[in-house]
Order: sequence, then C-alpha cells, then structure tokens
Amino acid sequence: MLKGLKNNKLIGNVASLGIIQIVNYVFPLITVPYISRIIGPDGYGIINYATAFIAYFTLIIAYGFDLTATRKISQNTENLKLINNVISEVITSRIVLFFLSLIFFIISLAIFKPIQKDVYVAIILFVGCISTVVSPQYIFQGFQELKIFAVLNFIKGVLNTLLVFILIKKQTDYFWIPTLTTFFSIAISIYLYYYSKKKFNIKYKLVSIKTAIDIIVSEKTIFFSTVVISLYTTTNTVILGFFADTREVGYYTTSQSFLNIVSTIITVPLSNALYPFVGKAFSESKERGMDVIKKITPIVSYITFAASLSILFLSPFLIKLVYGHKFDASVPALQILSFLPFVIGICNILGIQLMLN
Repeated sequence: MLKGLKNNKLIGNVASLGIIQIVNYVFPLITVPYISRIIGPDGYGIINYATAFIAYFTLIIAYGFDLTATRKISQNTENLKLINNVISEVITSRIVLFFLSLIFFIISLAIFKPIQKDVYVAIILFVGCISTVVSPQYIFQGFQELKIFAVLNFIKGVLNTLLVFILIKKQTDYFWIPTLTTFFSIAISIYLYYYSKKKFNIKYKLVSIKTAIDIIVSEKTIFFSTVVISLYTTTNTVILGFFADTREVGYYTTSQSFLNIVSTIITVPLSNALYPFVGKAFSESKERGMDVIKKITPIVSYITFAASLSILFLSPFLIKLVYGHKFDASVPALQILSFLPFVIGICNILGIQLMLN
C-alpha cells in the first residue's frame, strides 16, 4: 500500500510539473506569434541577450541549493529542526550571494557594451533575481508537494497572456515582456515563501554571515557543476553579442528559445519529480537506487530522442508557424541544435539523478 502511495505521489508530481511547463510555454506560444510580428528579431535580440546575461547572476544566487537542499529535506522529512536549519542556511546564503551579484552587475553595466543596448531591460531582469533569493522550490520538492506550482503557474499564464495583448501594441513596447516576467516571478516566490511556512510549519531564522559563507564554500562542487552546464546554454548567446548585431542575436536566440520550450516541457518535469524520488531510493540502499535508475533511463531516452528527431524534420514549419517569415534565418540554427533535448536528458540521468544522489 505504501509503495503504491509513493508511486501515486510521484506520478502526481510529474503530472503537476508537466502542467507547469506546459503552462509556461503554451501561453507564450499563444502570445509569441503576436509579439514576434510586432517587435521583430531586433526586439527579441535585446531581450534574449539580457536574459542570457542575467542568467549568470541567477545561477550564482541559486547556487545549486535546489539540488542539495532538496536532497537533505527529502531524506529527513520527519526532522523539522534539521529542515528549519537547512532552509535558514539557504536563504541567508542566497542573500549574501545576491549582494555579491549586485556588485558585479553594476560593474558589468559600466564596462560591457552589449548589455548597454537597453539598460532598463537589464536592470528589471536583474531585479527579478530577488525571486531566486526567496524561492522555496527546494522545500516543496523535498516534501514532494508540487501541485501548488501547477495552480500558480496557470494563473500567471492567464494574467500574463491578457496583459501582453493589452500592453504591447508597437515595436518599442518590448520592454513590457521582461517587466511582466520580473513582476510575476517575484510575486509567486513571495507567496510560496509564506505558504510554505504555514503548510510545513517552518520557522525561518537568518544564520550568521560566517555560517552562510561556510555553506557556500562547502557546496561549491555542486555549484561548479551547474556552471559547466551553463557553458553550452547561456554563454553562446553572451559571446555572440560581442560579434553580432541584435538582429543576428535574435535569430540565434529564437531557435534556442524554441528548443528550450520543447526540452523544458519534457525534461524538467521528469528531472524535478524524479530527483527526490531517486534520492529517497538511494537513502534506502545503493541497490534500490540503481534499480530505479535502470528503470527510468530507457523511458527518458525514448521520449527525448523522439522529440529531437521531430524538431530536426519539422523546424521550417514550426519556425514559420510560431514566429513568422521574419525569422526564417533561425531554421538552420534550430536544426543544428535539434538533438540537445536527447543529450540533456541522458546527462540529467547520469549526472543529476545517478551521480549526485
């Protein structure tokens, strides 16, 4: 009976995370054909470049705690004192990392010309990093309670879609896109912060800066592993900004964004829901954990390979359908990158689910 309940919970979490990712990208798929035909490749180039640049600061602030803290909580769900301590350490550490990131961001605005093409977009996206500081995603993942995310993301998707059609009327209105993104991400994170306190009876208590620094140092291995992953995602865009104009950046990032839509809808729900489940299995025994890994590897492989193959052959049709003929130059880039969902899926199984656990 208990095993059945656990499996039902896992299926429910995968379904909830699947809904989250579908909502995150289905609603944009409704608005993107409208937005792309108004702001064009240049507008997308500015937004996507700034997004890729700010992703470094998000990475620093998150610091891999969604992996390490999730694991600690999932293996000690009955130990409230330990959980409170873990959460307090994460929040304090992220506050320290936020202010460190703020210093580097100010320096970046002064010396990096590509990010200066629209300072407002860069600043408003950096402000969105506050949501990473307070985000309690690792708490809900650790307790395997993820349905609330599906509900909130659906509400956000509806409101954001309505506001896009209301606010964006001309090419210069592209600034509303990062503004809405920042507003909703902060609002949702703050709400979940207080909701988690009530639901799990959690008490946050800021720890000393010295303790936070010790935590940051001790978790550096996981952080560096996430940095390596970013080298083939955001770094391509950041480097391209030094050699290409905003239109060319727009073409490349459009193909990458579309690929991310497919990859995220498929791999993120599986990864986030499986991680605490696999972690729990490894806490019981190494053999139990390996048995789970052997069962999920073929499933993930078949799903991601089929998705990659579909992208390869349907790229011209998909780009024209979603973005319009102005973005035809994005097709070759999308075809070259088409098998990344398969590669990412395998890397997630071997690197996150297996090696980290």
